Amino acid sequence: MALKGRAFIIMWHDITAQGDDDYHQWHTHQHMPERLDHAGFRRSRRGVNRGLDRQTYFTLYEGADLAGFVADDYAHSLNFPTEWTQSIAPHFRNFLRMACEVLETGGRGVGGALVSLRLRLPAGMDEDAGHRALAPALAAINAMPQVTSVHLAAARPDFSEIRTSETELRPPMSEPPFDLVILAECMGLAEASAAQGAMVAAVEQAGFAEPLAQAYDVAYTLEKRDAQ
Repeated sequence: MALKGRAFIIMWHDITAQGDDDYHQWHTHQHMPERLDHAGFRRSRRGVNRGLDRQTYFTLYEGADLAGFVADDYAHSLNFPTEWTQSIAPHFRNFLRMACEVLETGGRGVGGALVSLRLRLPAGMDEDAGHRALAPALAAINAMPQVTSVHLAAARPDFSEIRTSETELRPPMSEPPFDLVILAECMGLAEASAAQGAMVAAVEQAGFAEPLAQAYDVAYTLEKRDAQ
C-alpha cells in the first residue's frame, strides 16, 4: 500500500530500561493519538526489534506534506509537551528524528514488519541521480516474495531540525545523518530479517556503500480516523 501522503517523520531510538514499560503506554495511549490530531498527520506506526543491539525502536508518522511538520498546531505540541511526555523524553537514547519527502511509494497492504535502509549519496551524485541509480534495487526489493510495499524518501532536515521545548527534554542527537531512506514492508519480522541481506546487496550493487539496514516488527499502527 502506498504511504498516506507525500512526507513523513521517521525516528529510530532506544529507551532506558527504567522507562521502557511506561514508554509503550505513553506512545500508544497518548503520543500517537496526540500527533494524529494535527491536520497534516495521516497514520503512525511503531516498530520494535528487541534482537537489535542498538535502536530497538522505530516510529513512522505519515503526513500529507512537509508543511504539516512546521505548522502552528504541531509546533504548539512540541513547545508545550504534556507532563507524561516530559517524564518519558529523558529516557530516549541513540535518537534520530528526520522529516523526509516521499520520492516513490507503492505496494499492496500494510506489512507486519519492515526493513529501513539509510543511505548516503556517493560522492559527486545528486539526489535525482541517486533516485535513478536506485531504480534496479527498488525493483529487486519489490520483487522479493517477503515484500508487500516499497517506499523511497529523501531527508529534509529543514523541516525537523528545529529546536523546541520537547527536543530540549531529550538527550542531544548525535547519530550519523542520511540522504535517502528505503522502507521495505514485509509479511513479518522473520521474513523481513531473512530478506534484509539481499536488500543490502541490491542497494550496494546500485553504488551505495554500507547502507544501515534494520528490521522491525510493526507493534502498533494508528490511522487518523481511528484516533478521532
